[in-house]
Amino acid sequence: MTVKEIADLAGTSRGTVDRVLNDRGNVNPELAQKIKDIAARENYQPNQLARALINSRKRIRIGVVIHSVGNPFFDDVLKGIYSRAKKLGIYGLEVSVKQIRGYCAKEQIGAIDELLKEGIDGLAIMPINLPEIKARLEQLTIPIVTFNTDIDIRKIAFVGCDYYNSGRISGDLAKLILGRGGNAAIVVGSFKIFGHQQRVEGFVDSVSKTPGIKVIAELENEDDDEQSYAAVKKLLEEQEPDLIYFAAAGIGGGVRAILESGRDIRILAVDDTEPVHKYLRDGVISATVTQQPYVQGDNAIKILFDYIANNKSPREVNNFTENQVKLRNSK
Repeated sequence: MTVKEIADLAGTSRGTVDRVLNDRGNVNPELAQKIKDIAARENYQPNQLARALINSRKRIRIGVVIHSVGNPFFDDVLKGIYSRAKKLGIYGLEVSVKQIRGYCAKEQIGAIDELLKEGIDGLAIMPINLPEIKARLEQLTIPIVTFNTDIDIRKIAFVGCDYYNSGRISGDLAKLILGRGGNAAIVVGSFKIFGHQQRVEGFVDSVSKTPGIKVIAELENEDDDEQSYAAVKKLLEEQEPDLIYFAAAGIGGGVRAILESGRDIRILAVDDTEPVHKYLRDGVISATVTQQPYVQGDNAIKILFDYIANNKSPREVNNFTENQVKLRNSK
């Protein structure tokens, strides 16, 4: 149903229908009610982007805080963010991105405060799961979308992976590889990140159902290759894992330590960055579980813009991307 069709049914002009539907100008009450009744009966939905274009005289600025420095996974997340920003630029959208290395609460709060000084209308953030971050975000009066990883605050939406499910899938793969017995170690970016915690929980819950499999270590690497290399090298000097599950970034450095050891250790990973893709193709990594990074960036901006420009909320608070298993011969 279009405005023209409503006008034809009501026996009036498109301008009159537009004034009624947007509460602008004086229209005969009986005619106005007739137009509203037709719109309701025909389930008329206004063109949201057209409305945003009308409102684009007022710019909309969205701030983004992302821990992407040194982590190639976020290259595709950023591509999604900038692609959606470009598409919506005609409707008045501007995006300001603050990129951070590692998981320092002080730096994240500093990035939030810098964006607030710029006058942002909404915030898209991958939050560190710490009390001081939660407290700072709960002070904000602008709409918030969390992406990639979540935190327990009031928000419009979360866009990202179902991390617990991702961990369980990796645990199921570990059981297939190890059979009825073996030692597994987990290397994660940071336990300050809720998603990383959930991956570990999912993996442990899955393998714990096989009595012969034991998780002997849980390490942090700050999503950094050099820290990952050092942590895995130390692990291999002290213990004898049969399988190592890399539940976040820093995979390249960790795998390098395994290869240098010369030991026969099976490897599971996450995501499909260039190092992971190469090691998977070469048979070094047995499998990886991916999570659609481009979609995370793209959809986070889209949801936040729709809410600010059109007062349109997403159908669900949790907008999960798809967990996919990739093997050596996967396309």
